[in-house]
Amino acid sequence: MAEQRDAALLLRSIAYSDSSLILHCLTKQHGRISLMARGARRAKSPFRAALMPLYTLQLRWKEPRTGSMGTLLEAQRLSPLLPESKILAGQALLAKASILFPDGVHAGFEELWHALHILSRRPEDSGLMAATWNMMQTAGWVADFEHCWYCSKHIVLNQTMFWRQAHLLCELCARQQGMKISPGCRKSLHTHLTQTNTRLTKSYIQIWESMIQAVFQQHQTNKS
Repeated sequence: MAEQRDAALLLRSIAYSDSSLILHCLTKQHGRISLMARGARRAKSPFRAALMPLYTLQLRWKEPRTGSMGTLLEAQRLSPLLPESKILAGQALLAKASILFPDGVHAGFEELWHALHILSRRPEDSGLMAATWNMMQTAGWVADFEHCWYCSKHIVLNQTMFWRQAHLLCELCARQQGMKISPGCRKSLHTHLTQTNTRLTKSYIQIWESMIQAVFQQHQTNKS
């Protein structure tokens, strides 16, 4: 059984037996992996202080002889990715990343790392929306704010679009149905993704959050 070493981001840990943890991680070179961290819940375990979410980790593990779960051999905690004030938003982002980059996907590390960087440089509420949306774009779940997602026509930012069935549509494709996305809202969301000095109103943040929820709900429906 070969040993591997890679940078990783911890998505979640699940208690297993009285002393161990099952880890779900996104790694830089190996994609998403699952590892058994034996004894990690014991007070004197070397894993206990290292296995922290929202830090860059360096892991060494043994590949499984059968199945898909490896065995953690060594863990080193490196730099934190968020200030303490944004830990809750970071945990919410990890939950989204776990859905966006499921088992068997060989991407996710760079996408999540970049999303955490977006969150770190923006207010917590709007930053979480921007970070989640960026991951959704890189995962192919959504397109940009400048094109109709049906006909691909470029729509300038001073025109109204419509949010319908988890898609951003031009007036022709939407047929005046769905939630209106005003030019001001669309421009603000578009700018907030790339510029840290853009502030969003509460109403725009709520609209963005509802759009994101709709996409995840649509994905869950299609999966079922």
